[in-house]
Amino acid sequence: MTQARRGSIVGATWLIGLGLVFLAQRALDVPWVQAWPLFLILLGTANFVQTVLDRRPGIGGIWMFTWSIVWIGVGVILLLSTTGRLGTGPIDLIVNGWPWLLVGLGVWLLIGAVMPGGPAPTERLAIPLRGAPAAAVRIRFGAGTLVSHRAETGMLVDGTYAGGVVQRDIGPGRIELSQDTTYGMPWLDHRSGWDVGLTGEVPLDLRLEAGASRTTLDLRSLQLRSLDLQTGASETRVVLPAAAGMTQVRAEAGAASLTIEIPSGVAARIRTRMALGSSAIDEGRFPRVGDLYQSIDYGTSANRVDLDIQGGVGAVRVVGGA
Repeated sequence: MTQARRGSIVGATWLIGLGLVFLAQRALDVPWVQAWPLFLILLGTANFVQTVLDRRPGIGGIWMFTWSIVWIGVGVILLLSTTGRLGTGPIDLIVNGWPWLLVGLGVWLLIGAVMPGGPAPTERLAIPLRGAPAAAVRIRFGAGTLVSHRAETGMLVDGTYAGGVVQRDIGPGRIELSQDTTYGMPWLDHRSGWDVGLTGEVPLDLRLEAGASRTTLDLRSLQLRSLDLQTGASETRVVLPAAAGMTQVRAEAGAASLTIEIPSGVAARIRTRMALGSSAIDEGRFPRVGDLYQSIDYGTSANRVDLDIQGGVGAVRVVGGA
């Protein structure tokens, strides 16, 4: 299904849902102070439709509808509360009921862990670049092991994806990759290991959102224009390009270990802001200048990196490579 058709279906769902919400409010003959939970039910329904469009159906697919079920369930319970069917007000219900919601979510995830939805596949991707003058790739990887390499000639992305992958074509040269939850939770009941090939033929904007993962990005031979890196409780190593001209890097690391290697001959300007974590910068190559670190030849170098790192409670290292 094309992105335009998917967007039309989601938009139509919202319009129909909004109409039904207003019709239901009139049919129930209740004021909006009581009918507002209908919007939570609508949110869950729209999320359900979006999930159906973005994921492939299969055995165990119920687990991918977790948040849809939560929103619909909470909306129904609050609607019963606001209309007086439960005998307790919504405020008291929220104050007293949220621990039970956490327990219910925990039980749901435990069931998903011990009753997986079937063996997860190892898939191969080979998506052509199709003459696009530039590329943009977004990777959403919750847990597992992820490594990268340069894609084969003519490919936007390629590689192998143990645990399954869901791809979303956003436009020419633009794609989003995320883990497939059709077969259960990758971080609970089956192995997830990706070897992602990224194009090195055109300028690339790369965004990686990683959770509890071990990630190694080898970007040294790519024309990386920008990297937006967000990591959680992870161990991440990034080798930046050796000859990409100007590269912008923005990294946000939570409880993470993050190592960034800058190849020889590449100048850099580095800013780090850590909350409780630590940062170690190779000051031999990148001397400290005020509140940042910068190569002596940063202003004149043909290949350079502008690196901005924000960290939480982890450790960040910036090292010089060969």
